Amino acid sequence: MARSEFRRSGRAAVLAALRDWGPLLVAIGVAGFLVHARQTQRVGPRSVPMGGAETQLLPGADGKPEAWKLSKQEIPREKLPEQVLPQPAPRQRPPDAGTDSARALAAQALEAWKQGDLRQALADFDAAVAADPDDAQVRTRYGRLLTLMTDYERAYPQLARAAELAPSDPQVWLDLETLFEKSVLLERANDARAQAEQLAGGATITRDENGFYFLEGTRLLP
Repeated sequence: MARSEFRRSGRAAVLAALRDWGPLLVAIGVAGFLVHARQTQRVGPRSVPMGGAETQLLPGADGKPEAWKLSKQEIPREKLPEQVLPQPAPRQRPPDAGTDSARALAAQALEAWKQGDLRQALADFDAAVAADPDDAQVRTRYGRLLTLMTDYERAYPQLARAAELAPSDPQVWLDLETLFEKSVLLERANDARAQAEQLAGGATITRDENGFYFLEGTRLLP
C-alpha cells in the first residue's frame, strides 16, 4: 500500500473514532470540569458529626490549604455565656422635630410681632406651644407678648410653665415679677424678684420703658 493511501486510511479511522466516541469524551470532560470546579469552590468546612472530630484542609489567609482540626460537642445550657454577642451600640436620639418646628413657629411669631401683626403673632405662638409644650423659651416669649397686651390671665400659665421648665433661669423669674407687678400682686412680685436676684449672681437688673424687668445687656422684646 502506498504511503499516501495509508495516511488517508489512518486519517479516516481517526475521524471515525472521533465521530463515534467524541460526544462521550466531551461529556466526560465536562463532568470532570464541574466536579473540579465544585471542589475548588468549597471554602467552608464539611459537617462534623456530634461528638466527633475531623482534620480538614481549608484555605488559609493566603489562600493556601491548611490543616484544621474540627470537632462538635454539645455544651450544657448552664455553661453557655450569658451574652454571646456584644451589646449593640446605643441608638442616638434623632433631632427633636417638635423643638425645631416650635422654634421656627416662634421665629415667625416674633417677626409678626415686630411688624405689628399681633393677631398673627398670637396664632404662631399658639402653634409653637402645641408643637413643643416643653420649650421654655417659646413659652417665655409668648408670655411676654400677652403681658404686653395686658392679657395677664393668659400670660400667667405661659410664664409659670416656663419657670417650671427652666427654674435656674433668672430672666424667667423677672418676667414673672413684671407680670405680678402689673397685676398688682406685689407680694408675689417680691418673691419672684428675690428668686431672680439669687440666680442672677450679682448681675444688674434694670427696667425698660414698657415696665419689663430684665438683666442688663439682654433684649426682651423684638
